[in-house]
Amino acid sequence: MSPADFQFLPAWPLAVTPLAWVAVLLLSAIVVGEAMRRFLRLSRVLGYLLVGAVLGPHAAGVLDVETLVTLRVFVDIAVGLLLFELGQRVDLGWLRRNPWLLATSVIEAFLTLFAVYAVMRLFNVPAVTAAAAGVLAIATSPAVVITLVKDLRAQGQVTERVMLLTALNTAYAVVGLALIFGWLHFESANASTLMIAHPLYLIIGSLALATLLAAVMILLLRFFGRRPTFQFAITVAFVLLTVAAASTLDLLVPLTLLLLGMLGRVFDRDRHFVSLRFGQSAMLFIVLLFALAGAGLQFRGWLDALPMALGFIAARYLGKLIPIMLLAKPSSMTARKASLVQLGLTPMSGLALLMMQDFAQQAPVLSQGIAASMYLAITILAFAGPMALQFALVRAGETTEDEQ
Repeated sequence: MSPADFQFLPAWPLAVTPLAWVAVLLLSAIVVGEAMRRFLRLSRVLGYLLVGAVLGPHAAGVLDVETLVTLRVFVDIAVGLLLFELGQRVDLGWLRRNPWLLATSVIEAFLTLFAVYAVMRLFNVPAVTAAAAGVLAIATSPAVVITLVKDLRAQGQVTERVMLLTALNTAYAVVGLALIFGWLHFESANASTLMIAHPLYLIIGSLALATLLAAVMILLLRFFGRRPTFQFAITVAFVLLTVAAASTLDLLVPLTLLLLGMLGRVFDRDRHFVSLRFGQSAMLFIVLLFALAGAGLQFRGWLDALPMALGFIAARYLGKLIPIMLLAKPSSMTARKASLVQLGLTPMSGLALLMMQDFAQQAPVLSQGIAASMYLAITILAFAGPMALQFALVRAGETTEDEQ
């Protein structure tokens, strides 16, 4: 028999498609995440991030940058579902009943911004770039928070405050970055009109789009009733529609998704929305989200970037700690629980990476001065954050053992 008789066999070496590597990433992340949960009693999120970091373009290179860009749609779905669910879990009426809680949130965000800004200026970072770093510092990873809360089945005062502050911090950070873009327009073209008009368009447009979609969504839920399967399908469809519409209109996608969840809860006065079963149905999207976030982490040039990264982390820590502790008693919380709430705001990962990439696109020259340090700081907090949040929730006594 000649070699021609075996032409039906695949060519050697085998040409592995990107989909195969995605499957390897997904399977590895699930196995490692479950092993960390069962044997080390750590969050599955750490396993997902670790596998992504190992297989990503900055380590083994199994997943290249083009593949990561192709998979961005899955990231959008996962982030959309988590931001929507976070918005649904936020009780805005709580802020009316406890105005000191709103004061804590606002002061914590501003103090974090100014603390990081001051540290960045000590490193001779330009003012607009230092302000962008301060805005990044405000953000707490909504994906990490909502995933761990569900993973640990956490309920209680610390859990609820961490989720509320995370939602507010997400909104502050996204809006703050929009204002930074307006500042960049002013510095580049000295156009004060553009400086004001662009942020206003982003904020008002995102609010208007979220209001319209939330109203339509609740109208459909009232018409079709409280069937869980239908509600899940409707929610996923509206999340995808929100991502598509906000992207098409060049609006703030994270803010629009968060507002969609919040306004959906506000408009749903008769509580037609009774089921949010994203856990098992959306598990693959969530695993892929964190694995791809891990793949986006960078580990090069860390030695030179370390001083600024540590300064960023320290300033962010103090910026959140001081107001939360000082306003603990007026906001009806003990000092011990307040310290746990602050610890729960440690995580940074996917959202911060996306915001950093947006800033790099808007101001490539300015971002070069802090890019390495910011990526290093985000990398450190991506791994330290889930452990800090898990520790806070367990010490607060608000977790339930998860054997699933």
